[in-house]
Amino acid sequence: MFGLSAHRLQQSFAELGDLTGRTADEIISSVGAPISRSMMGPGQTLLQWQSEGYHIGVLFDQGQFAGITSEDSGLLPRGRALAQGFAALGNLAGRSKVEIVAAVGPYSSFSVAGPHQVLLQWQSDVYHIALLFEDDICVGITHEFAI
Repeated sequence: MFGLSAHRLQQSFAELGDLTGRTADEIISSVGAPISRSMMGPGQTLLQWQSEGYHIGVLFDQGQFAGITSEDSGLLPRGRALAQGFAALGNLAGRSKVEIVAAVGPYSSFSVAGPHQVLLQWQSDVYHIALLFEDDICVGITHEFAI
């Protein structure tokens, strides 16, 4: 396990609220030191925090918050109910992120996939689905499996 417990690390980020306008130093002083630092381009640094069951990658440009590149909160409970919730929605392409989250609950992971694109994933012990969104509209399922 790295750093804080998963719950404490995730709670520390939640308590910060909107990270817009914050500096890397401000965030580090609130949540603790990251486990890694990577140079991403001129003036850009990716800081990552990880604990057992939680990970977040935060991009900084010239020391200022530029975006969250990925966040993973581990496995969700209710795997079979999660699968049934997605099945009840039918075709997901064209549905909004808000509509899908309202029907099945919060996602466990997201990653920036490209300009205006985000990959959201719902993972449980028996079900996993990943959806690609463009401008908050579902483009489709990138992968799905059930045990």
